[in-house]
Amino acid sequence: MCGIAGSVSLGHAPVHAPYASAACAAMAHRGPDETGSFSTPRAALAMCRLKVIGLHDGSQPVFSDDGTVVCVLNGEIYNHQELRAFLAARGRPVRGGSDAQVLPHLYQELGEDFVERLHGMFAVAVYDTRRDRLVLATDRVGKKPLFYAAPAGGTVSFASELSALMLHPGIGRDVDPVAVDQYLSYRVVPAPRTVYRQVCKLEPATVLVFEAGRPQRRSTYWRFSFSAELDDTPQPELDDRIDALLQQAVQDRLESDVPLGAMLSGGLDSSLVVAMATRQLGRPIHTFSVGFEHAAFDESAHARTVAEHCGTRHHVYRIGAGDAKDAVDTILGHMGEPYAFPSAIAASCMYRLAKEHVTVVLTGDGSDEIFCGYGRYRRLRDLPAGTDLADRYERVLVDGVPHAVKDRLYTAGFAARIPGHPHNYLKARFDRTDPSLPDLDRAMQVDSSFWLSDAQLVKIDRMSMAHSVEPRSPLLDHRLIDYVTRIPAARKLVGTNEKAPLKRVAARYLPRHVLERRKQELAVPLESWLGTALRGTITDTLLSEASLDRGYFRPDALRSVVRDFRPEHSYALWTLFMLERWHRIQEDPTARAAAAVAHV
Repeated sequence: MCGIAGSVSLGHAPVHAPYASAACAAMAHRGPDETGSFSTPRAALAMCRLKVIGLHDGSQPVFSDDGTVVCVLNGEIYNHQELRAFLAARGRPVRGGSDAQVLPHLYQELGEDFVERLHGMFAVAVYDTRRDRLVLATDRVGKKPLFYAAPAGGTVSFASELSALMLHPGIGRDVDPVAVDQYLSYRVVPAPRTVYRQVCKLEPATVLVFEAGRPQRRSTYWRFSFSAELDDTPQPELDDRIDALLQQAVQDRLESDVPLGAMLSGGLDSSLVVAMATRQLGRPIHTFSVGFEHAAFDESAHARTVAEHCGTRHHVYRIGAGDAKDAVDTILGHMGEPYAFPSAIAASCMYRLAKEHVTVVLTGDGSDEIFCGYGRYRRLRDLPAGTDLADRYERVLVDGVPHAVKDRLYTAGFAARIPGHPHNYLKARFDRTDPSLPDLDRAMQVDSSFWLSDAQLVKIDRMSMAHSVEPRSPLLDHRLIDYVTRIPAARKLVGTNEKAPLKRVAARYLPRHVLERRKQELAVPLESWLGTALRGTITDTLLSEASLDRGYFRPDALRSVVRDFRPEHSYALWTLFMLERWHRIQEDPTARAAAAVAHV
């Protein structure tokens, strides 16, 4: 697991040589164990490494035998041993024990299609010196991030984190008003946009090629393919196959040359992963959870029960309002742009706790989008049919600032900068789904290519790497996804029973009470905190002169929203607050530098 950065000149101007190393220095939390770099007048690549596999012979960048291909990798390639055998059979033996070392040889053998052979989580940059070509690629699901910019002048720059990329002096900081509008609805800025006009996120399962004298080329090599193909498959066959695929996914993620543990919320997903992992390892592992002072949010007792069942060494951190107040700026520093999921506070605390004992953790993330696990899927199913699906789904998905509140808040000038305002950004995403599928399947397909990567996986990556911990998510194995997405939603959400097939598999490993307890996402007591410990900070921030003069919102309307706070507006208020706090960090160089390097 690493941070990677670089610049490649595809024109006549040389690259800004200090950028790549400076970017990696700003991402030292992602890779505190080792740094490496490659530099020519036309290219500079660098990495900072968290040692997990190949502790003594896994340095990066990695090179082809003839030195013409150089590569940096952020992530883990779980099938690297299989790829070594494949390459050896073709006369390309791979030296060293690191998974990254297969990449330049695989690229030489297969060209840009090399990514289709990779199983794992990755963001990779390959520089082909003979062709003057830069290839950027991401994993199928979007577990590992990659930001890039190609401003005028023919230079392409990239980095694993947005804050690091913005150290490049040639990249402007103009804010994208459409990105702000999307953020206010969804509490994240969805790919490919970022909050900055000149910077993009590389979307999941994407290969982007820059080559001197040619236009950039983009391709998508994998998709979530929801269908009803397995509608007639007998239930026992479905369950056995899911069980086998998940067991293989867990096994693939147990390879580690450093201590390994697991996150354990006490819910179905993480409990099943822990049960499978401990059974395969045949020994206790460390597990980690958080608790809250508010009983309605505290799952720590459930997690401890599962830990006792699986025989783990369990650790709990209890979160208070002070943790939230202290974490805001550093969370935004690691995100690099506005992000308003308060569950990032809990995630950060869990990974900080984990770092005291291990370097790698298994997680239970990723099942809701493919097994129909969110409560909003029930709400969508129960809405009256007949209206546009994108409009219906927006009613149950948007929990940031609703259109009605935006209309009250936006200045005329800001609204005019957003084409088609008020705009439902889900329409284009639903247009890319199969209209013959049931509504729930189409909604899950939209979530899998948007909500999962842009909201959930962003949180997991940034908060884990803030504490130099590598997360691995067996439920996001693409082979498992390929199978489960062929099961129709009606067989996953049965009445009020969510994730029915996964629960049947889990019954083979876990006590019944774990399966029957009410689902609870990793939430925090935001309403209470907004009304008490955080109230003064939020009011002072949003009603400051800088905030009122920002140009997004009418001052009188913003004052009204803040002063007339009601609990049902908690997420809207938090979304507004995190936008303004992000602006403050960007405007204060000292605060920006501190937030970029501080551990949450």
